[in-house]
Amino acid sequence: MAPGPMTAALAPLFQPHDVRSLRDRAYDDIREAILTGALAPGERIKERDVAAQMGISTTPVKEALRRLEQDGLVVSQPRRGAVVGPLAVTPPEEILQIRADLEGYAARLAAEKMSPEQKAALAQDLDTLDGLTAGPGEDREVVAEATNAWHRSIRRGAANVFLERFLDTLAPFDRTIRVRSTLDPAEWALDRDEHRAILRAIAAGDGATAERVMHDHVHRVIAFHVRSSAAAGRSSGERSATARGATGR
Repeated sequence: MAPGPMTAALAPLFQPHDVRSLRDRAYDDIREAILTGALAPGERIKERDVAAQMGISTTPVKEALRRLEQDGLVVSQPRRGAVVGPLAVTPPEEILQIRADLEGYAARLAAEKMSPEQKAALAQDLDTLDGLTAGPGEDREVVAEATNAWHRSIRRGAANVFLERFLDTLAPFDRTIRVRSTLDPAEWALDRDEHRAILRAIAAGDGATAERVMHDHVHRVIAFHVRSSAAAGRSSGERSATARGATGR
């Protein structure tokens, strides 16, 4: 196999961090590298190289790799250690399609099962989320995490351990898309409106509407992912063409 980003003589793939726990940061950054294709399926993830690039010890890297193995993104192989698993090649759109069905059903159950106190807390959390402003750097991470936390509250409100576990397994695959959507004002506005519609249905105990609106919400996210990925691909192709022209190739 040709040398990957971990071994190529390029800028470091992983950077030092001084926010969040080192374990969480290592987990987030390795996962991001896998889901964006910077680390290819079958590529070995060397703990010492990752730790050196991040400026941390190997302990949080080991813990992060264990979590990624539980997510199905990393597998352990004899004499090779941690490598990127085949699950990483599953198209994100297919994963989101599955998530749309499960999230919709979770919203239905939440509408039917959540107590008035839980629904009030869900509304308060959404008020907090709406108060956040998506911005550069860590701001978009905060918005994305707050959005994920709100969706997790609905999953917990469904009071179905198996459903919550399945959705938690899928969650890492769309985190990159969530962060990207916070940079698009139109998408962020649609998110706010749809979250409010989901909340109204859950608060009213209308399971059928909650399921439909949540399902449509996730499907819109899929459409955004397809559009933004296509645009990114065109932009990359144009930059490559310009570079070839500049060098006369």
